[in-house]
Amino acid sequence: MKTTLLPLLFLVLSLSQAFAQGKADTVIYTKTKVIKVFGNTWSYKQKEDGKWILDVQENDEVKISELQKMRKFSVGIDTELGINQVAPTDQMPTVKPWGSWYYAINLMGITKVSKNFHINTSLGVNWYNFKLEDRNLIAVKNPEGIVWEEFAGPGTGTKSKISASYLNFTLVPTILTNNQKLRLGLGGYAGVRIGGRGKFVYDDENGKKQKQFEKSNMYVENFRYGARAEIGVSDVTLFFNYDLNNLFQENLGPEVQAISFGVTIR
Repeated sequence: MKTTLLPLLFLVLSLSQAFAQGKADTVIYTKTKVIKVFGNTWSYKQKEDGKWILDVQENDEVKISELQKMRKFSVGIDTELGINQVAPTDQMPTVKPWGSWYYAINLMGITKVSKNFHINTSLGVNWYNFKLEDRNLIAVKNPEGIVWEEFAGPGTGTKSKISASYLNFTLVPTILTNNQKLRLGLGGYAGVRIGGRGKFVYDDENGKKQKQFEKSNMYVENFRYGARAEIGVSDVTLFFNYDLNNLFQENLGPEVQAISFGVTIR
């Protein structure tokens, strides 16, 4: 009789322990919130003790590591070097490309929305320089506007230019290939003028170099805005800027738009 009862008692104890253990591991959720982001299901469940548990269910295409890369934001410094021109070219004295330098230094941010789509933004200062082909022409500012006068001497003109500087903001959505080596961006920019002047350099009758400045805005527009294109191959990025507003203020200078193109160095 004792031999028969012992196995039975052992079985009853084992079942009761298993039942107790299973009951202890059972979690009752009182609230559940489900959020779907980028193809993943994010479940927030609240237990009886008030604590919330996060459960992420990934699909086959999007992984958590990829989502972290997609949200990555980087900041850096870049510089731009290029050439300025105007369009149409027949509305003011010919601008000489070589010497009409465009400079910029920017604080740049890159938001990686996805592997093949980035948004590039920048805030910085750029400088316009427009060097005249005719070195004896002087840009003169008078109450009626800008006029172009022939240098009367004595001496010979060697350089004549107009300059302006802007605080500029740029936003360029960019498409990239899978290997990130080829990039194409189309966007725009807007800026406010922070400086400007006219400069004329000549050699006097003794052959000595002389400089005269017009330290004013030369009626260049206080605000500028335009379209920007970028083409990147490997580590080299080419840019093209086209101002949509006139370079000079209305009725105070030629009706021309500024154009800038060159290379970005990062």
